[in-house]
Amino acid sequence: MRTRYIVLFFIAWIFWLLLTWSVQVASVLTGMVVAVITSMLFGQYFYTSIYKLRQFRRFLTVFPFLAFFTWQTIKANFDVAWRVLHYKVPIQPAIIRVPLNVQTDMSRAVLSCALTMTPGTIVIDIQEDCMYVHWIYVDKNDPDTYALERIRKYERYVQTIFD
Repeated sequence: MRTRYIVLFFIAWIFWLLLTWSVQVASVLTGMVVAVITSMLFGQYFYTSIYKLRQFRRFLTVFPFLAFFTWQTIKANFDVAWRVLHYKVPIQPAIIRVPLNVQTDMSRAVLSCALTMTPGTIVIDIQEDCMYVHWIYVDKNDPDTYALERIRKYERYVQTIFD
């Protein structure tokens, strides 16, 4: 139980040292105070098990996820701009109920934030194992498959990192 507070303390302290890039006594002590306050305030929300922190594949998956997310955001920006500037390009909005594969609240929050920050999609609600997403354009032939294909790509990364 106390290990999560200790691990969070060291992560916050190392993060402080990397941000300040200073090993002067005042900076190190200030970082320790900030790390103690951070671990006291947010330790209860930190991982319950250190096991997840020792799995390096989680950390290594962050970089491909950020690259994937950046690429999807760039593509979506151009798509939305094209639809706005050219009035003949179809806009077929829909709200689609998507069943989720992610398990934890953290992974659901990250997934919903990533989808909402991608232009053209907004997560409206998450209820139990389903997410309701508003799309600016949905293929009317098979809207569920259209949405699932896009969300499952995000889910694979989020599951690896947070579940």
